[in-house]
Amino acid sequence: MILDTFENEFNELLLETFRDILKVEELVLQRSAKKLSIGEVHLIEAVKKAREGALTVSEVAAYLDIAVPSATIAVNKMVRKGYITKEKSSEDGRSVMIRLTREGEKIFRLQRYIHLKLVRAAARGLTEEEKETLLIGVRHLDDFFKKKMAKYGGMNELSNHWNRKGTSGVRIR
Repeated sequence: MILDTFENEFNELLLETFRDILKVEELVLQRSAKKLSIGEVHLIEAVKKAREGALTVSEVAAYLDIAVPSATIAVNKMVRKGYITKEKSSEDGRSVMIRLTREGEKIFRLQRYIHLKLVRAAARGLTEEEKETLLIGVRHLDDFFKKKMAKYGGMNELSNHWNRKGTSGVRIR
């Protein structure tokens, strides 16, 4: 399949932008919260955004789009680091609720502040018309990807299922 000039440039720009956003976030966090990975910060974000500030491990897994055993490992690691607590659910004694500690709350506020600074800096040189156009374009892009996820049940449309092995033998996610 031959990509036209727009498709090629758009593809490269999306890939580079995605990688750059993650790398900048990682670099800033390394300077501010050295003990945490991006994934751990996203786990903190998931708990903070939950109803009443608490999630079950299954809900953490669903939010982060990871397997429940992986979520259990991640949650236990964050408990040991002091950013999350686990407590039995008052509604269902079999369930464990995950909540942020004071330190977890601090990391969430730090991440929000980092994002705010990055967004403000990125928008600084834009006119109001450019800002509005950018928002419209990103909304369309977000809608497109949400529809693709819904259509394919969260799976990559190029694969039959999650975690299949690629031709290189490396797991693809």
